[in-house]
Amino acid sequence: MKFNVHLICNAHLDPVWQWRWTEGCSEALMTFRSAADILVEYPELIFNHNEAILYQWVQQYDSNLFARIQKLVAEGRWFISGGWFLQPDMNLPPVENLVRNIRIGRDFFKEHFGAEPRVAYNFDSFGHPGTLPGILKEFGYEMYIHQRPEKEYLDLPDNLYQWKGLDGSTLATYRIEIGLYHNERSNIEQRLREGADLAVKLGRDVAVFWGIGDHGGGASRADMDKIRNYIPMDDRVNFLHSTTDRFYEGIRPLIPEAPVHEGSLQRIFTGCYTSLARVKRKALEASGAALQAEALTTEANSHTHESDCHPRESGDRNPLSDIWKDILFNDFHDILPGSCTEPAEQDALELYGRAMENIRRMNMHSITRINQSVPELKAYIPVTVFHSNSGLNTFPVEFECMSDYRPLWTGEWVLRLFDRNDCEIPSQEEQPEALLPFHGWRRKISFMAKNMDPGVHHFHAKATDDRRPTTDGGHPSSVIRHLSFLALHDTADSWGTAAWAWRDLAGTFETLPGSKMIVEHGPVRTIEQEIRKYGESRIIINRITYAGWPVTEYKIRVHWNEERMRLNVTIPTDMASPRLTAEIPGGADVFAPDGQEHVHGRWMVVTDDGRPTTDVSHRSSVVRLMGIAHNGLHGFDFDGKEIRLSVLRSAAYCHEQGFSLDSGPYHKYMDLGIHDFRLALWEDPSIDPAAIAEWLITPPLVWPHLPIG
Repeated sequence: MKFNVHLICNAHLDPVWQWRWTEGCSEALMTFRSAADILVEYPELIFNHNEAILYQWVQQYDSNLFARIQKLVAEGRWFISGGWFLQPDMNLPPVENLVRNIRIGRDFFKEHFGAEPRVAYNFDSFGHPGTLPGILKEFGYEMYIHQRPEKEYLDLPDNLYQWKGLDGSTLATYRIEIGLYHNERSNIEQRLREGADLAVKLGRDVAVFWGIGDHGGGASRADMDKIRNYIPMDDRVNFLHSTTDRFYEGIRPLIPEAPVHEGSLQRIFTGCYTSLARVKRKALEASGAALQAEALTTEANSHTHESDCHPRESGDRNPLSDIWKDILFNDFHDILPGSCTEPAEQDALELYGRAMENIRRMNMHSITRINQSVPELKAYIPVTVFHSNSGLNTFPVEFECMSDYRPLWTGEWVLRLFDRNDCEIPSQEEQPEALLPFHGWRRKISFMAKNMDPGVHHFHAKATDDRRPTTDGGHPSSVIRHLSFLALHDTADSWGTAAWAWRDLAGTFETLPGSKMIVEHGPVRTIEQEIRKYGESRIIINRITYAGWPVTEYKIRVHWNEERMRLNVTIPTDMASPRLTAEIPGGADVFAPDGQEHVHGRWMVVTDDGRPTTDVSHRSSVVRLMGIAHNGLHGFDFDGKEIRLSVLRSAAYCHEQGFSLDSGPYHKYMDLGIHDFRLALWEDPSIDPAAIAEWLITPPLVWPHLPIG
């Protein structure tokens, strides 16, 4: 019996990597045009390609080519494979992003090509979470193909296996076993021979992914001629020009007997958990803000009984859809993981800026609709708060506003906060951003929202000369731990290739004499400040403890000026039998205390009873617990005694370890400069860690001076 070697022609093309998106777009147009031409010349060939973003570029910039591709797809010559918006990093984006990546891609291909692929793939993504089988099955996928982590980094029972996810879902999965996801100019015959050898050895169909990549390319006439010449010379197998879905059909009978792998597919490229820290923090901020905007537009629709949830400036384009596409584009596996060039990083940050500005415009449109539809509130300073975090009903809120049209030049004035029933809300005045000596014209207010359900809430502030004393906030339930900041040697490349632990200590940040002080103290919270220094860098630490709220917040600003080094923050755990559970996209996983670098989402929880903490009912029964949430510190290591979160690493931009940096001109290093990040710590087992992370990343929206009614 002859088995089949499925020749799956594709053109792996990173929209961004060593190039910016404009070059990626240009190469996509060239690659797709070339593929369409070669399909005419070689009637046996089938071309495969995924990534809706590339097709959308063709649709936008070359409509005639797009129509040609539609015709080729209808004829079965061009196959829509994969079906996602693009091939993202699979570890860092929130699950909401991954779901939208799949849905937007599948909707596009269904609408324009009538295609619904059954096989998903992410050839080049740097690891895959154990929640993915369940997510893929929800979208109707029957198989998943990946290349990384390769066999030298991850031992699998077989390259064809059943992947059992953390929720128990099982999905047929295939790790590419011949070469990579492409071929070089000179080795197509070698790939064909390797495919035939493997099919005979294993006694089953195998796949050979070919086509020039990574900067586009795809099929070439030279390779097609070599394939035509080789096939008659090797009669051990059947060579088929094929597709990913057809390959799945060929091996489907073998899947029930395939071995099982349980859990995530990790690890590779640990430097990517930290590289380009600004992009990683903006990624969480933007996706959280987009979800918040969706919730606010829904609220606006419920108030006004309208379905048009956003202003449309031109045509029928949906701004929220465009916002999500901007955010998802930066999830690409050479942008978000930090392996691109500095110009590409700037493009990514500007794209997040566009998304955030469009979100602010949408939110302003929604909140004015809401406020115009509710009973009038006659207030000198109306304050509108939108809260969308269903996991929290008690939490801090802060905002700035003007105390009057002009400064209140005489007397001693204070702003007090009231609800709609004119009941005073305990609040605290603090230093605003502006440093002007205008007698407190600009004010910053903090208060604790209590028992506040998700939705829009209205308050108002009054300037008064009644300076009644307020009780200072006591903070007995706050978590106070000494955080250490470590500078570590880090000479690895942008990916952190073959680096599994980061423990080469260069030095510790030490407190500058006289820098410790209390900068705010009142009925709501106390803010203590400290400055630490190492080398040419310094860290400003603001530790915030709240009255009656068992969470300690850290607002930290880093002035980072150390090249080829890494900054870690160390948090002691002090537990006898610690077990660490951390967020991954769409769930949580347990991590071993091995002192090596791992990747997680926005939060982690450590318990001292050796049991996982993925559900609230269990958390309430643990003996001791410590929770940590942050706004984008995805890399961490845990040795059982302390957690080290990786904050920054100043590797060279787009640097692979084979390129020496030891001599020659000066090169550019990532993440130098000023960075702001936030942490939250707690020991209350009733707290939902995802809710605290959402509060850190996407705090409540506040609009002072917005008319009501």
